Amino acid sequence: MDTATIAEYYTESHIDYQLIWQLPVSHGLHAGYHDEEYSTHGAAVENMNRVLADKVDVGPDDRVLDCGCGVGGSSVWLGDHRGATVEGIDLVPMQLRKARDLASKRGVDDRVSFSRQDFTNTAYPDDSFDVIWGIEAICHAEDKADFIAEAARLLDDGGRLVLSDGFRAVDQMTPHERESMDKWLDGWAVPNLAGADTFREELDERGFDDIRFEDATENVMPSSKRLYWVSRLAAPIEKVMLKTGLRTETQAQNRVAARYQHETLDDGLWTYGIFAAER
Repeated sequence: MDTATIAEYYTESHIDYQLIWQLPVSHGLHAGYHDEEYSTHGAAVENMNRVLADKVDVGPDDRVLDCGCGVGGSSVWLGDHRGATVEGIDLVPMQLRKARDLASKRGVDDRVSFSRQDFTNTAYPDDSFDVIWGIEAICHAEDKADFIAEAARLLDDGGRLVLSDGFRAVDQMTPHERESMDKWLDGWAVPNLAGADTFREELDERGFDDIRFEDATENVMPSSKRLYWVSRLAAPIEKVMLKTGLRTETQAQNRVAARYQHETLDDGLWTYGIFAAER
């Protein structure tokens, strides 16, 4: 999956995130972590930041690299709520502009900054960060081991890694299951999903310790269902919009992917998980 395809997907689908994901309020393109305390959509999206930050105890003395920062919601949250110094990196210029605007509006641009970089091959020197962070971004790497290797290089002694993402749960799929997975992954510009066991092994080989994994599938299921129902309800009108040029093919594939991400998750073909580890 080349970087141009990923950038095109996020640029063209931005309008969908604005309308469906309440992006002007949530500032996060990721699933929400729903629990008894945070059950509404916006609260759950913000809660995902809280859950990950608590996993590795992010504090004001930490230097954090937000990999695939999107429009900057997590980076700004970490700077605002945890006082951390954060550098967010992403491939999409439009998202980086919005991220900088958000940091300025929230008054954290003195400690939260952004740049266009590939998180598998950054320009930072060794040992630059205390925390490597990623929410639903590492899935875009063709080879997840490349990200893990770069994370290991960038983390200072005692540094921590934390991320949430989708992980393949089934190796052998029927043709129908494979087709459903492809409709989801291709529509969201994701080349493949790593298995959680494989990802853990790669972390171990790169010297990470205290590797922890939480299956958070049930916590994100309300977000998954939200996308599913919007996709199904929007299908009839989208046919007309495509014919009249009001929707692009990339946007149409995004809607289709929103359906199949839930069907495949509900069928147990993948899980949503949170990894945390120390270097």
